[in-house]
Amino acid sequence: MSAPDPQWANAWSSTVSRTEPRLTHTHATVVSRNVRVSKLDAELLDGELTQMLREPVSNALSLVRPGLAETYRLEIDTVIRAVLFWLSVGSHRRATYAQGLQNLQYARTSGFARRVHLFGILSIGGPYAWARMVGSMSLAGWADAPHTSIRALVWRLVQRIERITKVAALLNFAAFLALGQYPSIVERILGLRLVHARPQILHSVSFEFLNRQLVWHAFTEFVMFAMPLVNPMKARAWIVRNVRSVLRLPISVDQSVKELPEDVCAVCFVEARKDDTHAVNPY
Repeated sequence: MSAPDPQWANAWSSTVSRTEPRLTHTHATVVSRNVRVSKLDAELLDGELTQMLREPVSNALSLVRPGLAETYRLEIDTVIRAVLFWLSVGSHRRATYAQGLQNLQYARTSGFARRVHLFGILSIGGPYAWARMVGSMSLAGWADAPHTSIRALVWRLVQRIERITKVAALLNFAAFLALGQYPSIVERILGLRLVHARPQILHSVSFEFLNRQLVWHAFTEFVMFAMPLVNPMKARAWIVRNVRSVLRLPISVDQSVKELPEDVCAVCFVEARKDDTHAVNPY
């Protein structure tokens, strides 16, 4: 076989050198859909775990004083989330309990421990401090302060920051759906990426539970729609009649009623026999 033309070889080399970095960059930045679903499932499971642990704490505090759990509900949730974060991500596990179930963990990079601590402070302590600050300002009447006062200016600034944060969260979620890297803004700022803890284990999305829920929901909706259309007395009579016919049970009928002529009302006859002083109109 003759050697390839040097012109073709040079063209092939230049094409590979231009396309290989793009292919590598695309492979590194775009995450599969299963990983995105796993990340969202892990976030939902962590929220459900917090709610599950909140219930016994609230029940215990209600025995101390009624309404105490509702008054300090924000503090209870913050403490539970902080304890769970410290026992999971903060204890060198690199994943929350839900992320571990989804075969996920944070990728270890330079300064990982410092960034994890900052992530816990910003994602748990930050929302608590902000919510308490806004609540205190609202109770103090900052929203109703004079338009040119310092309180009114600060209140408008806080409202603007909240709107900007919500827009940024929406844009970050759209970027997460497109690329699948950072579910939250804090993780994007700190560069914390979730990767597979065991890449050789493939995570398949199971919709079995969702299908059961959808079938059950459709069945209950149909029953709720059909129940007002069913006459219970007629349904009971129909069931009794069919059961008797299937089992061939004899139907007990008064012999005197059975022998009545067709032009005599059986109901009137039975009622008149019970009480001879009143005429009975069955209609």
